[in-house]
Amino acid sequence: MKTVHLIQHTHWDREWYFTENDSRVVLYYFMQDLLTRLEQDSTLGPFILDGQTVVLEDFMRVAPDERERVQRLIHEGRILIGPWYTQTDFLVVGAESIARNLLLGKADCDTWGGTMPVGYVPDSFGQSAQLPLFLREFGIDCAVIWRGWCEYDVASSEFDWVAQGGRAVTTAVLPWGYGCAKWLPTDADKALEVLPAILQKQARFSLTDELLLPNGNDQSPFEYGVPAMLDALNERQQDYRFQRSDFSAFFAALRATKTPLPTFSGELLSPKYMRIHRGIFSTRIDIKLLNARLEQFVSQTLEPLLAMNMRLGLPYPQQAVENIWREAMKSHAHDSIGGCNADRVNSMVKARLTDGLESARQLFDLNMKMLAEGISARLDGKKIILFNPLPHVRDAQVTLTLYTPHADFRIVDDAGNPCRWQLLRETPQDMSTIVQELSNSTTTTWYRKCEILLEAAALPACGYRTFSLQEGQPAGFAHQTQETDALENAWLRLELEDGQLTLTDKRSQQRYPHILRLVDGGDAGDNYNYSPPAQDWQITSDGCLTQSHCVRATLNDTLTLHWRIPAPVDAAARQAHECNGLLEVVMTIRLPHDRPWLDVEIDVNNTLRDHRLQVEIPVGIEQAFHFADQPFGLIQRENRPAALQHWQAENWTEAPASLWPMQSLVMLHNATRGLCAVTEGLREYEIPAAQTGVIAVTLLRSVGWLGLPDLPWRPGRASGMVLPSPESQIPGQHHFHLAVLPMAEGQSAGFWRAVEHWRTPASGYLDSGWSRFRTNPHGLRFADHYSVLAWDCALHFSTLKKAQNGNALILRGWNPGLTPLPCVTPDVNTAAQPVTLAETPVDALSDTVAPGTPLSWRMDY
Repeated sequence: MKTVHLIQHTHWDREWYFTENDSRVVLYYFMQDLLTRLEQDSTLGPFILDGQTVVLEDFMRVAPDERERVQRLIHEGRILIGPWYTQTDFLVVGAESIARNLLLGKADCDTWGGTMPVGYVPDSFGQSAQLPLFLREFGIDCAVIWRGWCEYDVASSEFDWVAQGGRAVTTAVLPWGYGCAKWLPTDADKALEVLPAILQKQARFSLTDELLLPNGNDQSPFEYGVPAMLDALNERQQDYRFQRSDFSAFFAALRATKTPLPTFSGELLSPKYMRIHRGIFSTRIDIKLLNARLEQFVSQTLEPLLAMNMRLGLPYPQQAVENIWREAMKSHAHDSIGGCNADRVNSMVKARLTDGLESARQLFDLNMKMLAEGISARLDGKKIILFNPLPHVRDAQVTLTLYTPHADFRIVDDAGNPCRWQLLRETPQDMSTIVQELSNSTTTTWYRKCEILLEAAALPACGYRTFSLQEGQPAGFAHQTQETDALENAWLRLELEDGQLTLTDKRSQQRYPHILRLVDGGDAGDNYNYSPPAQDWQITSDGCLTQSHCVRATLNDTLTLHWRIPAPVDAAARQAHECNGLLEVVMTIRLPHDRPWLDVEIDVNNTLRDHRLQVEIPVGIEQAFHFADQPFGLIQRENRPAALQHWQAENWTEAPASLWPMQSLVMLHNATRGLCAVTEGLREYEIPAAQTGVIAVTLLRSVGWLGLPDLPWRPGRASGMVLPSPESQIPGQHHFHLAVLPMAEGQSAGFWRAVEHWRTPASGYLDSGWSRFRTNPHGLRFADHYSVLAWDCALHFSTLKKAQNGNALILRGWNPGLTPLPCVTPDVNTAAQPVTLAETPVDALSDTVAPGTPLSWRMDY
């Protein structure tokens, strides 16, 4: 006899083709019904509230007086909550966001008085190989998932899933989804007509006689009559024993069988039985870029600054920062960050992220202002504060915006030595729009707004150094600006010949022709899936270069390229091979004199529809695999997925195309040759089927529908709803930023340090004496340079923040590569204790940090 564990639940999409306002109203009536039913019948439950505490937060907004009723049922174990704050995406959002999602979910569960200790992920569009790591860091040793699994990955629906660094969880797959037993009849005779087929499917891949039966669906009401119906079935048949259960009880029963489980390592991105929607990685790229900018700025610039200022005596606005994270996480669900929503919802997602970035930047500016206020000037001029969030001393080129009425200015370090700088761009600035004191002036005060690169040496670890702007003074060094025919430094040379770029790695003499070529093709898909037209007509940047300008300057060589690319304006024009539109692109390539990378900015005026624009990075090697980064790690993937050979014959739900997610990095290399692309927020790349030696980074895709039926790569029904989504064509100006790093020595320590420095820039602030907002003096005094701690090791910096509880600081890094790294203790003037992502003590610390593994330290003061 098989035991069937009835799992009663709801899956709660906060937004999709409806808005969060719609769902909050529906939630009020759903929760009132659930509470009443559970209170009226003490035999009902437990009920799983979708594993995300934001549902309770939303309910409290519309029914705060119901808190006691909810809390009582949670204490009784009849409503199960957590462990997540929101049901987050795992392939598009960043590692820190995933960690904070669990951290805030844990805090909420502690407040409510109970948590479900299961990593429940019912609807993520594919599963990260690192999910077991995150769960184990929070003391969770089992997971329940849906999308992305098939028997080609692991033969059974129960297995031990091992993350890159070795952390494992016992995992159960819902092979037919969380809604496979939704809307069951409450009449036992009618239920007997439908249940056998459902249970046979549930048992198809199971290793044991313990089966899960999830009873619920999207925003679906509590099916309170089902348990009694199943009790009746227990009296009428002998094949199955039904029990009111939860995931913890299921895993206890599974382990009690003592059945050996297979082991699996890797990500789960198979669309054999369920769609994973390859395409959301680049849908609404404007939202993706904004989210990545917010995540990176908060975790790697704002929080480290606030942590340093807290050690100097300034207040840490913990609730304000937490609010930024919570609002961002409301945009991190699969539909929300995926962009597969109605246009109205996408506008709300974008607004939340924009609001968060505005708040974060204001916190940064005010904290830099308060920091500068406490530093006594040692030299003449206005103070410039350069902040380095990385936990090691570094030299850097820092982007800085200056406002000055003077034609000349000098910047000196704290010893009075002139620093070199390079003007990037200059515009006139009406100061009354940014300075409170001038806002009511009857005259306009015009200054020069100068965006510069400032060369700074020996910036303190997790600290700052003070420089001075001396206006009306000569720069103190000879500006270098001259025309040149190539970009070149000690490591690299980039040449433009006949409109084509060729990169030479001078260390290895490897040449990479046709690099950074633009390719625009059709997209007949929707917000869920890229879909190539039946007969695509690709347009390239070849022969379309209208202007180029190459300059050698003080700190960087710069090549500016202007393309006007005739292209089809929409799908109909592409099908007719009619170039009735124009794609205008400006690419600015900078080669720093002191770094082995190309810094690439691409500005696109998108006037086309139904298309996808990529930038190609040909590596020129033929091999079977490549690497990309994943949350807190690196993953190896096939260049051409083997499943492409049989997906159509087996009627998969979607093509296993070679479209892949990344956090920010993709590389293709062998022992002697290779290239790495590091991006600022671009999340998708492709290894084209006919060009397995080429990395194609997707810049944008433009489509006009939420869902469409019968796509060649996704046959059958439409995903989502067949709704027009014209704003997903994303017309207008878009800015993209990436770097290209040749890999002369493969994944060397020097390579990884260069990647970290590009991904985590230093920041600058000019203390002009004027301010958009006034604050009273805080009365504190600070040194002109300061370092809160040092941690000079090969781990990549993830964050420095205040602990969730107490006045401690949390420092975190992670091993980005494929080999173990030494475990180094931070150099700090207090005890440093290793902790988990949950900020709980680690029992035993290894001498090394495994690949794809974070290491966190708590420092109490």
